[in-house]
Amino acid sequence: MSLDSWLHLVHVLSAMVWVGGGLMLSLIGARARSSSDPRAIADFARLLPFVGIRVLMPSVILVLLTGVGLVLADSEFRFSQLWVLLALALFAVAFLIGGAGAAPLLNRWLVGYWVVLAVLLVAVWDMVFKPGL
Repeated sequence: MSLDSWLHLVHVLSAMVWVGGGLMLSLIGARARSSSDPRAIADFARLLPFVGIRVLMPSVILVLLTGVGLVLADSEFRFSQLWVLLALALFAVAFLIGGAGAAPLLNRWLVGYWVVLAVLLVAVWDMVFKPGL
């Protein structure tokens, strides 16, 4: 197996963790918000940074590093291609919204992270269909 294959594997697995982890946190947050137990929101507030630092942040970093590595390793890909520029822009938007959305208010976080998930789904579409290539 080539370095390209390993980079691609880690890139896809990291994206799966980022999207899947974010989706699960959003569902857990929505459940906490609708719970009649007042401790549910406090429990979620403690869970969010724990998971964020140990699961989401490493996957976000790996998505970026392996994505850049894939472009550098493959002579067919260039940073000037539309799909690569779109992927980097979508990454930046998701990263900024996700960072700003991790506010103490659960409703704000949930709305922000649903936007992040929508942006990530567009990024997945971009990776699969590579517009402009």
